Amino acid sequence: MRNVCRETQLHREVSDFGDKKSTVKNALRLMINVLPAFLVCAVLLCGCAQQPDQSYENLPEDNTVDTGFVIPKAGTYDSADTDAVVVSIDKEAQTCTLYNRLVGKNYTLNFDGTSKIYDKYKTATVIDQIKPGDLVDVTFLKSKKLLNSMTGSQDVWIYDDVTDFEIDPKTKHMKINGGDYRFSDDLFVFLGDKKAQLMDINSCDVLKICGTDHDIYSIVITKGHGYLRIKGQHYFEGGWIEVGNKIIKNVTRDMLIAVPVGRYRVKLSNGEYEGSREVVIESNCETELDVSDMVVLDESNTMYGNVILVTEPAGAQVYVDGKEADASAPLNLEYGIHQLIVRADGYESMTQYIKVGQENATLEITLDKKKDYDSNKDSSNPQPSPSPQVTTYVTEAVNPLETSDYRVMIESPEGAEVYIDGSYVGIIPVDFAKREGTHVVTLRKEGCVTRSYTISLDGVLRNETFSFASLEENE
Repeated sequence: MRNVCRETQLHREVSDFGDKKSTVKNALRLMINVLPAFLVCAVLLCGCAQQPDQSYENLPEDNTVDTGFVIPKAGTYDSADTDAVVVSIDKEAQTCTLYNRLVGKNYTLNFDGTSKIYDKYKTATVIDQIKPGDLVDVTFLKSKKLLNSMTGSQDVWIYDDVTDFEIDPKTKHMKINGGDYRFSDDLFVFLGDKKAQLMDINSCDVLKICGTDHDIYSIVITKGHGYLRIKGQHYFEGGWIEVGNKIIKNVTRDMLIAVPVGRYRVKLSNGEYEGSREVVIESNCETELDVSDMVVLDESNTMYGNVILVTEPAGAQVYVDGKEADASAPLNLEYGIHQLIVRADGYESMTQYIKVGQENATLEITLDKKKDYDSNKDSSNPQPSPSPQVTTYVTEAVNPLETSDYRVMIESPEGAEVYIDGSYVGIIPVDFAKREGTHVVTLRKEGCVTRSYTISLDGVLRNETFSFASLEENE
């Protein structure tokens, strides 16, 4: 019985071992079958881990991802500005800086081959035709600071080749060919492509002026000036110097005159002495003219002519060569050049030079009424008309009632020579008698670039002081 039980138990153990062996075999067989698929999945997973971000091109539309990137295209813009002033253009960096007048700030835009440039007539042009001081309408893509289009402003007037102008910096008004216009503190002034100041404008410069209605937004000095130094003028002191048909002044010792760029015939005269010579004036350069060897004795007898002066308004005060004259009778004047000043209450004073060269002549002078700039009386003033082709003299406004009781002091730059309207007055610091009107202050120093500024002196009984920037050294 005990042997039967042992056999039965042994049989069971053998049977269990067989079942276990079969199970192991089955497990090994399963692993062998599954392993290739597992390896393939592992390889695929590793490959996916090494790939960059997936492309969204083949995904369904409902699975697309918004990255926020916008590809700028021609014609794409989200912002615009009207009557913006062009401040500068950097062609190398392909950027342009503009001034928004409403917020009073500059902003810079990039431009490329997709940017469209048009003139005010909407004719396609190139960026080279756009200059600092121009007024333009722009559209741009603000997020990319990319210029889409730039068009010359439609409502702007452009006044080229301006030579007949007067600037009053105190009232912020400018007279152009007799018409009155105004400007504000954000007026842009350019000397060529470089920024300048209002006082850098000389009365002998040629200007380009841009604005709308009666407001001036930019002034560009398109043709500047150089300087004419007179030496050896002993015979001509107290007489007259004429530079072409541009300038006429009294001859004084040590003159340095601001003259427009160009070639001129310079004439000097003083009673029986006269002479002339040609000079060439270059921008910001000094031309020296020695007149000591060009004296020609005029052997003709001294002659006089009668000038009948008719003024509007009647009874205006008349000054000839700084002395009050009675204009109710003919003025008996020596042949030659004379300074004439006419003034009347409620009217703008007028200064001009006349040349007497015949026995009898009649001269009519009409003064302009003073403008009330605090009212809107000038609101009907028309836009500027083309500059008339006439010959005019550049003159400085001189007050014949000059008094030494009030002075003008110039404090800097120290050591520079000072010339007022071409006449030498001293070395800075220096002071001189105050004379109401507009004057040209020229500063000169050895080794430095000569500069001139236009200042306006009022008739208020008080002293005035000016300081100017240091002169730049010659390159």
